[in-house]
Amino acid sequence: MASVYAAGETEVEMPRYPKACDTKTLPNGYVWPAISSVLPYDKQSYKTSKSEAIVETPSECNVFETQKAFDLFSWGTFVALNWPADEQGNPLKAEIGSTPKAPRVWETYLAPSQIFKPDGSMPDAWGTPEKSHTKSKGGRSLKDTSKRAHILDEVDEAFFNKETPLPPIVDLNKAYVRYEVRINKSEYDYIVTNQLYNLEGQSAFLANSKAKIEFPKGVSGSSPVRGAMELKVAWKKLGENDDASKFHTIHPEVYDPNSKTYSSGAAYGMVGMHIMVRTEDAPEWVWATFEHVDNAPIVDLRGAKKHSVSYDPNKKYNFWSKDKGLSSLGGFSDKSYAAMLAAQKVNVKAGKPADDYSQPMAERIPSQITQVVTTNNEVAVSEWTGYLNAQMQEKLEGTVWENYRLISTQWPVNPGVKPAGNPAPISLGNPVMETYMQVNGSCMNCHAGATYGPDGNDTNLANFSFMLQRAQSKKKSTN
Repeated sequence: MASVYAAGETEVEMPRYPKACDTKTLPNGYVWPAISSVLPYDKQSYKTSKSEAIVETPSECNVFETQKAFDLFSWGTFVALNWPADEQGNPLKAEIGSTPKAPRVWETYLAPSQIFKPDGSMPDAWGTPEKSHTKSKGGRSLKDTSKRAHILDEVDEAFFNKETPLPPIVDLNKAYVRYEVRINKSEYDYIVTNQLYNLEGQSAFLANSKAKIEFPKGVSGSSPVRGAMELKVAWKKLGENDDASKFHTIHPEVYDPNSKTYSSGAAYGMVGMHIMVRTEDAPEWVWATFEHVDNAPIVDLRGAKKHSVSYDPNKKYNFWSKDKGLSSLGGFSDKSYAAMLAAQKVNVKAGKPADDYSQPMAERIPSQITQVVTTNNEVAVSEWTGYLNAQMQEKLEGTVWENYRLISTQWPVNPGVKPAGNPAPISLGNPVMETYMQVNGSCMNCHAGATYGPDGNDTNLANFSFMLQRAQSKKKSTN
């Protein structure tokens, strides 16, 4: 019997993934994404009218078949975003594995700090490189690879958004995982056009009784439209025992929460990427999350069996080591978490903000991250997901991108149904981004409550984006 639950004022059927529907076949009428620099507009971008691609599937497999279509869209998007580009973000006429010193397409997108200024002023023009913090005579830290700097100044992103921080993630070398956020031009244009980049502009928008935040929706076809997109990327500082050739690598400027200064020169490898994009068939957005293949072992919490960490003894993980204990059944080390809570108390007593968990490196304990599997997110370890990843990794063989995989994609089964369109799968998280909320966390359910405006009114919904909460008030000129 199908499970039914109330979503707002509407009863919907809980998304199900029957074992019989977990196959290696493509969804009805779809093709594999090519390794291409062409960014897809929506999941229809991979649909074909060729009769040989049409396969009849039973109705109970509808959710799984649609999941497959969104997963294809996720992989195609990941490939195109990570294509080498020129300084304006135009894909180079080269292979994805070539020109490693060129910026990736997404690396030319703007960061929130370029849009939501401390003084509420006009955002940077599209295409403006992020301003470097380095003040040394050597100039920008990335001048040997790109004109564009990576400013990694966030460490408290191991949850859904910056507004509800939890302790930072500590890798095996006792370095913090770092994060950056980027916004595509469609979303940037919408924010600028509606003057949503400062609180005064948001107040004026709210004063219009018909105003409603509606970010652009992507749609393919004869008149394609590019949907709004937000990216969150996680980086690990590479140590002596890390193989840099297996990572997309940058040399960023990094903020130290203890010294309150920036440093540069160290290599960082990409270990996670969230892709959040709004489309016509997913107005509650599509939520894809990718990770490095060596990030963490699995803890399977399904069933009544005794739970343990399932690890490969021959693999060197980025965030877990059997030498540091075999626990982390909830996705992280309780010992590490407790140590950071203790550090927070010390920091608060010293007059620092309540969200300051920073510790001197010598006192840090590795987070010992694991990927938690439950009945609510088990599609992430399905035969289909494994096969899809293997197919795309084979296409990317010989490039650094063969070392990344899709965890899963969350999407709305019932678009328009409040509050979040009935997300499938029910929960989804990335071990290096939603570390503490893997068991029951849901990108869509969390972001459904995103609001904006200066009054803090929880009815001022921001169309699933917390980005607008970064807006500041305009500073009056002293002239």
